[in-house]
Amino acid sequence: MGMAASQARYLSLTARKTNTEYEGQQVNQQRTALANQSAGLFNQMLALEVPTPPMATDYSKTEYTFVDTSSSENISLDSIYMNPKAPGDTQDTYTVSGYRKEASVISNINNIIPGGEGNNSYHISLKDDNKSYQISVNGGTNMTISGPNQYDGLTQYFADAEKAGGNTDESTYPQLGDYYFKYTNPQTQVEYYIPAEKDMTVEELITKGNEEGFLKTYSAQSYTKEEFFHIDDAILTKATDGTGRYDYISFYPDDQYVNGDPSTGQLIEGAKRITCKLTQQTVQDDDAYNAAMETYTAKKALYDKTVAEIDAQTTMIQQQDKTLELHLDQLDTEQQAIQTELDAVKKVIDKNIEETFKTFA
Repeated sequence: MGMAASQARYLSLTARKTNTEYEGQQVNQQRTALANQSAGLFNQMLALEVPTPPMATDYSKTEYTFVDTSSSENISLDSIYMNPKAPGDTQDTYTVSGYRKEASVISNINNIIPGGEGNNSYHISLKDDNKSYQISVNGGTNMTISGPNQYDGLTQYFADAEKAGGNTDESTYPQLGDYYFKYTNPQTQVEYYIPAEKDMTVEELITKGNEEGFLKTYSAQSYTKEEFFHIDDAILTKATDGTGRYDYISFYPDDQYVNGDPSTGQLIEGAKRITCKLTQQTVQDDDAYNAAMETYTAKKALYDKTVAEIDAQTTMIQQQDKTLELHLDQLDTEQQAIQTELDAVKKVIDKNIEETFKTFA
């Protein structure tokens, strides 16, 4: 290679090396920018407030309860407001509201079919002891049949259930009688009754079901019924222990209003208040807890969305950085190749210079 060609090649390689170094600097600057973005996302993650679910024990309220001596019903008060005083009034009155709680029974009537299909099919079989019988309804759990026995008070419940079912013709009501076979669903604790005759056997019951094609069952389930309770002119007496709690409530019961209707506001002549002892208790405030849980759920959804967005951006930055890193490795390999060739060309130039000076020495 001649002197001029070697010098041209050397200059070309030097320019390529300079460009490669410059491009490498640009890649490093891009990676630095990505690192700053990643650090910013990390700081954003640290600044996020992790939502904390509410604890039920943190949400409670004070509630007053008493027994209405006129009806023996348990009443819970959850709202007490002092009424504005009219000119000349000397007695404070209160508007109170809550719920009456009394025991009641949900009843229903249904036809079950021997060996049939669907929800109403039943099968009666002899138990392993060869003495008692069990019934299975819709292929469910085997339930022991007992009776027939008398169950006081059930007839009225069943009659009400018949009316609730749409049968308004009393002439078509079944003759319920006083005796029933009974079985209880062990999972729901609902009790079921099958009308029977005195001293009737289960074998006779099975025969009756096969002949008539069905057995009528009556179910009865106890529950606590709640009805709204409201008084506009109650008198509350505070306790003498200095706590500010109320000790007694005085009000007119329903039977002291004309026609027993408090909504009319018309009291009977000589109406008298009754006074009941108040009991203060702390109960779970389900409404406040549910509201706090809804707020927590909304905050958690927003937090999860933000974290997911940060994770997605971080993953994208990592992919971009990996691509730049591979490109930088390629530039480093190229620079090493250029440097090797530069060294070789420099040796050729040095040798040409040496030979040229020797020739003219």
